[in-house]
Amino acid sequence: MFNRFPKRGKQKKKTIMKKNANEIFMLQYRIKRYQAMGNGTMCQTLNGKLQKLLAKQAAMTM
Repeated sequence: MFNRFPKRGKQKKKTIMKKNANEIFMLQYRIKRYQAMGNGTMCQTLNGKLQKLLAKQAAMTM
């Protein structure tokens, strides 16, 4: 069988990547805000989430 919608997979991947990029941007913003307030614990938590998301996005591009 052949794929009737060959671009659908690419389109879905693109929307997921865009969603991840927005989430990465928001996490970076929140990290900067918590750093400015001096809340190191929350910074570390958000940095962990950010690293996981960056690793996930890097795996998707390959």
